[in-house]
Parts: sequence; structure tokens; C-alpha cells
Amino acid sequence: MNWHAHDGRLSRRELLRGVGLAGAALGIGGAELERLIRAGQVIAAGDTLVVAQDTSVQTFDPQIVYDNTVRITRGVYETLVALDGSTPRIVPRLATAWTAAPDVRQWTLTLRPGVRFHDGAAFTSEAVKVTFERLIKINRGFAYAFKPVVAGIETPDPMTVRFNLSTPDAAFLAKLASISGGLVVSPKAVTEHASGDDLAQGWLRDHTAGTGPYMLERWDKGQQQVTLTQFPGYWGGWNGSHFKRIIFQIVTEASTQRLMLERGDADVATIVAPDLIDALARQPGIKIAEHPTMRIFYIAMHCQREPLKDPKIRQALSYAFDYEGARQAIFNNRLAPLNGPLPENDPAHLVTPKPYKFDLAKARQLLSESSRPKGGFTLSLFLFQGDPTFRKAAEILQAGLRELNVQVTIQEMTSSVLLEKAGKPETAPDLLPVRNYPDYADPSAMIEATFGKDSWGTAGWNFSFYANDRVERLLAGANEITAQMRRLQMFQEAQLVIVAEAPAIFIGTLINRVPMRSDVQGFSYNPLLGNTFDLYGIHKG
Repeated sequence: MNWHAHDGRLSRRELLRGVGLAGAALGIGGAELERLIRAGQVIAAGDTLVVAQDTSVQTFDPQIVYDNTVRITRGVYETLVALDGSTPRIVPRLATAWTAAPDVRQWTLTLRPGVRFHDGAAFTSEAVKVTFERLIKINRGFAYAFKPVVAGIETPDPMTVRFNLSTPDAAFLAKLASISGGLVVSPKAVTEHASGDDLAQGWLRDHTAGTGPYMLERWDKGQQQVTLTQFPGYWGGWNGSHFKRIIFQIVTEASTQRLMLERGDADVATIVAPDLIDALARQPGIKIAEHPTMRIFYIAMHCQREPLKDPKIRQALSYAFDYEGARQAIFNNRLAPLNGPLPENDPAHLVTPKPYKFDLAKARQLLSESSRPKGGFTLSLFLFQGDPTFRKAAEILQAGLRELNVQVTIQEMTSSVLLEKAGKPETAPDLLPVRNYPDYADPSAMIEATFGKDSWGTAGWNFSFYANDRVERLLAGANEITAQMRRLQMFQEAQLVIVAEAPAIFIGTLINRVPMRSDVQGFSYNPLLGNTFDLYGIHKG
């Protein structure tokens, strides 16, 4: 089939005629392809951006979203402060100035005047108070960063907000720049749409009320399509080049995303499968934006359930994984090393040699010293549906553990179902492949979210359900001082404890590669903001 006939696009009739064949070739159903292509009728010229989105929407609630839906909510809601371009430098956003007490137990911010929410409400200090008190009460996702430290929030006047902390927090301002949790929501919407004591969680699941440049026009659950449109009253204005509409088409199958991008039915793809990205790089009219990241790839091990409660068994599993094989087979050699919870480009990363390597003899030795010396047990492993990277990593681990007389059962499920199950210790799997990035520009971000005791499951991203008192003391101590060198030492000490106890199999640090059509311009990536990008600045050339 000639996918590049004439202007590089087939007619819709020709494409639909070939759907069955294409679907079979790509390993997906013809009905799925036809549905996506028919949905592409809304795809227009230069005033519309279409993103093939890899994650189903569970909620748009800005205090709950903690998955790739942040790509959407980042354009609808805003933070008090932000990161400058691709750097960790903190700059004003909804706040224009800030000061901290000498002991960093109090932070005062001056707010931007003249800002309005999409529902017409004025942005004031009350909105900030409502947002953060709501975040702490709901206690999901990024709440882990604020609940232990925020003692109270004062509103001296409409344009001033003051955070009083129970303990010093040198990273507090960096936390305010995170695109999870602290996205400011309209207090009018929270009040008017609350049902009982749910703080409007039900309404905000499929509605929005932010100050951002775009607002939710439609969430078509049947077509799995989210449409954003410009907010005319945006305080940043609309001078320059901006999209009028942005469409997120939910497509969990990487191969389907590839076809949509080749066809021009999507402008940006969010797939992470290296083989498909390499294939797209060879196609005319497509370019790949490539950047180093702080996004680590690992397999979490359930530390609160037998037999993985035994550190010796977790260490044995860490030696049974073929790291070099994974780097070559899954990532086509595009994978940076990872010696612990922090990637190499974090100033507090471990500089010691990789603590675990593929060594079945060492794995057998450690297993023989454990509570299950002969193996003979089965571990459950969950996968996000349609992600070949996770699938290959799971199969590599499965093969290694088979040599230790340990079986692994692999179960694939949608992101919403998986996160619901994995977020609770009693329903979580024994093993879970995970990609994670820091929530804010400080070494404490990754360690606390991934291995902090207050971040278990949906309260953060600690799918290992790991907890260690010494780690907690080191993290708390590092956040109470501003001497940077001592802080880095404490973070490194915490990592050494974590690595020794092996709550996860540390595989590597990803290189961000985003396929897009060649006419997409203004794409801005910040490694501290996950795999999102600035919707306000992107446009077509």
C-alpha cells in the first residue's frame, strides 16, 4: 500500500478501504483505526494541534491528576510560579514576587492582579488557599509534598498569600512550580459544584475551571477525544502564534499513534517505543525532538508483602535482570545509566559504580540466603496496556527469574484500572514497571515521591510501598537546611540506604524523543516537567 501517494496522504475513502489490512499489519483492529480516522474529521489546518495521547483520562481534577493527563491540565490550569523554558530557574506565573523567612518556615507571595478564571471568578489569595487546602484534604498524588509541612495558609489581603510551615522546607518554592497538585482552581467552582463534602471532585472529574490559556470545550468519552479552545480572557494575551484549538485523541496503542502521525491525522505523538520512533524518523514530513531527561525507568517491588518483604529476595531479583540486554533490545542503546533513585543529571545522583548488574550466580547466592532459598514462588506483574517498552522489560525479568525457579505472571490492563489497583497495598501487584520523573526542581522530589513513606500508591508514586526511618530522617534533615553541599550529601546517604534495600530494579534513565510533524514549531521541553510540553507556546510554521 502506498502511504505517500500524491501529496503524502491517501484520500479518506482509500484509507478506510485499507483499514482492515493496515490494522492487521500493525496488530490492531480495523474498527479501532476507522474510529480514529473518522474522528480525524475535526483535524484542521494551522489553527489546530492534534496530540495522540497515550493515557486515558480518569479525571481533570487539578488536585488529583498525577499521570500523563498533566499534558492536558497544564494548558488549562496554572501554578503560582513556573520553570523558565528548559531550565530549573523559577520565574513568576500567577505570583509575581515572593519572600521566605530566614528559617524557611514561612513563604509569602504577591499575586498577579487582573487574572480571571474561565468561570469569570477573580483570581485572589482566597483561590490559592482553597486550592492548597483542597489538595491536602483530598490527599492524592502531589499532596505528599505539602500535607506534612503546611501548617496554615493566611490571606492578609486579596493579592497576598502566606504559607506557614510546621517544619523548614528549603524546596517549598520549587514544589509550587510543579504541574501536579498546585494548579490553582476557581473557588467559585469548588463551592457551587460541591456534592456533600466531595469538594467538587465529581464535577471536576469532567469539567475544568482554571486560569490557563486554554479551556475545556468538550470531553467526548465515546470518541476518547478531549478538545481545548482558547480562553479569550487569558491574562497573557494572544499576540503572536498560538493554536485556537488543541485536540488530544486518546490512543493507547503505539502502532496506531505511528499511523496517525504518518497520515497527518496527528501533529504530535506521545509513544515511547524506540523501534516505532526510529521508523518514524525515516519518514518524510516527520521530525523527532530529542532531549536528555530526568525520567527514570525501574520495576517497583512490593516491600510489604511476602516473599518480597525479604530484602535478600529483592536483591536477588536485582541481579537477575539483564540490564545491558534491556538497553539494547528495548531502547536501541538510547538509555542512560541509573545507579539509584536519581538520574545522572541530578546534582545529588550517586557517583558509585552501578550497584546491581546481571549476575545469575550472585542472584542464586542471595536467594539461597533468603527466606525462600529454593525459589518456588510466583510473582504478579501488571502492565500498562499497549506499551511495548513495559512488555519487553517484563519479559526480560520473567526470563531471568525463571532461572531462579521463580515464576512471573504478566497481566496487561488499561491505565485507569491499573492505577486503581496498584495504588493500594492490598490490590497492588508484586512487580510494576514504572517510568517516573521529579515533580519539582530539587533532589528531594524523586526520592520522596518514589520511596517516601507518605507517598504510598495514589498518595504519591511509591508503588514499592517502601518505608525506612533513616531515609525519612535524612530527607527531613535535608529539607530543613539551605546549605546546598550538605543537602546533597544527605540525599546521597538516603540513596545508599535505598539501593542497599533494593525496593526497585533500577534499569536506566530515558532519553525523551517526541515524534511530530515537521511544521510543528515552538516545542519546549523541560526535563523537570515530565513528558509534557508548553501548549501556549507551540504553533505551526
